[in-house]
Amino acid sequence: MYLRWVHIKNFHSCKDVRIQFGSMHALVGANNAGKSTILRALDFLFNPSIYKIDEETFWNNDTSLTIWIEAFFDALTSEEKDQLQGYLRPDNNFHIARSAKIGLPSEESENLSASGEGSKIVISQHFCKPVPAIDWLNPFKINGTIIDDWWKHKEQLLAHGVSFANFVGNSKPNVTTWKEKAEEFALKHLTVSDYQESWTDNPRGYAGVLKGTLPHFILVPAVRDVSDEAKVTKTSPLGRLLYTVISSVTEAQKNSLDGSLQGMRKMLNKEGGTDRLQTILETEGRLNEVLNEYMNCELEIEFQPPTLETILTTPKIFVDDGFRNVVENKGHGLQRAIIFSIIRCYSELITGRGDRKKRTMILAVEEPELYMHPQAQRTVRRIFRNISENNDQVIFSTHSAILLDVSDFDQIIRVEATQTISNSQRTVQSHIWQLPITAMIQDMQARHPGVAVTDESIRELYANAYHPMRAEGFFAKKIILVEGATEQYTLPIYAEAAGYQFDNLNISVVDCGGKGCMDRLYRIFNELGIPCYLLFDYDKQNRDEEMLAKSRELLQLFSQPSGPPSSVLITECVACFPNKWEIDLAGEISDLSALTSEARNKLGLKDDSGKPLVARYVAKTLTSRIPSQIPTSLKSIIEKAVNVCWTKSCLVGCESKK
Repeated sequence: MYLRWVHIKNFHSCKDVRIQFGSMHALVGANNAGKSTILRALDFLFNPSIYKIDEETFWNNDTSLTIWIEAFFDALTSEEKDQLQGYLRPDNNFHIARSAKIGLPSEESENLSASGEGSKIVISQHFCKPVPAIDWLNPFKINGTIIDDWWKHKEQLLAHGVSFANFVGNSKPNVTTWKEKAEEFALKHLTVSDYQESWTDNPRGYAGVLKGTLPHFILVPAVRDVSDEAKVTKTSPLGRLLYTVISSVTEAQKNSLDGSLQGMRKMLNKEGGTDRLQTILETEGRLNEVLNEYMNCELEIEFQPPTLETILTTPKIFVDDGFRNVVENKGHGLQRAIIFSIIRCYSELITGRGDRKKRTMILAVEEPELYMHPQAQRTVRRIFRNISENNDQVIFSTHSAILLDVSDFDQIIRVEATQTISNSQRTVQSHIWQLPITAMIQDMQARHPGVAVTDESIRELYANAYHPMRAEGFFAKKIILVEGATEQYTLPIYAEAAGYQFDNLNISVVDCGGKGCMDRLYRIFNELGIPCYLLFDYDKQNRDEEMLAKSRELLQLFSQPSGPPSSVLITECVACFPNKWEIDLAGEISDLSALTSEARNKLGLKDDSGKPLVARYVAKTLTSRIPSQIPTSLKSIIEKAVNVCWTKSCLVGCESKK
């Protein structure tokens, strides 16, 4: 069973959010955008509990609303189809929902506990499947009372001119027969247009069926104490593992363990006779001597030796990383790795492995990069990928560019929150941006007719644009895409002098490594809803036709004339130097030649090497003067970039997403 999409309504900041799911996804976005909300909505879907719902759980604290978490599953196994028989759609897919509201429960609701006087948190479960729009063929409307009414007017029981009364025979059928015949009749005589989507609420026993059949969902919060995870109880992950291990030992091994415990009892207690420890006998004897001075009775010391059950609750985890100590005394990074290990092994116990796999696992992790150094983060990503390739799913929220890859753009779920103020009341709504690989394939085919495009070819094309620093753009509010290090080094310096702190504004300057990757990165970031500003050199004096063709392509991407501009082109979303950065800015920096020579001398650079370092030196020198000197073109470019807005999709044939 595979989770394909989820629809979240009225849950914290998610007023109305739809998300598509594949094997692995990363939730990215600013703090308080709604990433954790999405993970907790999923947790409620798979592990419903009244303890996960309170007044603040409802969107805008409006408890008159109903929380609704809807999900669609496909790729069910034959066992899952058998277990869910009667709840599945005709194509054997599974469409469900969980809901929560505050009010008086109905008899069918499987609510758990009161949340206030006279009201309860009502948790309900639902399934959706198409049913005949004709009432007398709808299995959920057929009952004994209404059959009597229908049969009185049996001549009206017609569908496409076919009589249902003739189909079932002359005598009135009972409820069971009517339902059976209705299903046969519908399959034979109805068309697709005769069906309608229908939700069924709280069928008897349905909650238990969901608990035993839905994917095993595990949520690992950002802050979790390893001591809690390492506790051994019958329901804790480590406890379940250890109890399973003990339950699997042979009878001979159990007898050996029981024999050892019996020997301990004999050494401690009276039943041991001569085997009892002498010091215990002596202590007990002396106590009786003193006691008999007060009254005539006999005292016996009896120890309660551990059973196999109590022994199971006592283990502690020690870690030897050069210094053996309990895990609680180790660093947070190691503790978090151990938490992942325990939970992963626990999930394999529940879901099975390899040929014995019986359920799908969905692993949800908040900020897996916490306390992890870069190499460990790459290991975590590799492990997540391995899990997702084993027919399980992984969903994690992150602030680390190391855990992302530009070529896996369809794994990114960008979460954005918007705030509105009405009548002095502030409301927040989360929105989702996703870029399915099918959209990129369609765009490529539209721009290059006749070219064979596949998932693999698209990923290979975008893999060439990957660099961890470029993945930083996924976390930005706005992006300035530049060709190389020269612009990346200097733009923040000039921007600060102009009164703009890029970091404070959450603006990233992304080095594309040349013009070749700029359009690819622009398409990804733009389609994920991140406003982008492009800055590049036309290089009109260059004889490389491929480079000139790329310049023309970039200008056409923004509906600009494709020829080289006569002067620095500066628009609302793109800027282009006719020649090169240093050539076209020379006329705006009176002493550029002297500053360049000074930079090369101080930095020990020869010839034309170190162009980015020279540009940074020039920028620092100009902006340190009183007053600061900022080339006019750059000042205008920075102002346009700071105010750039997202307008529409740039993919061919795609409409605006807003």
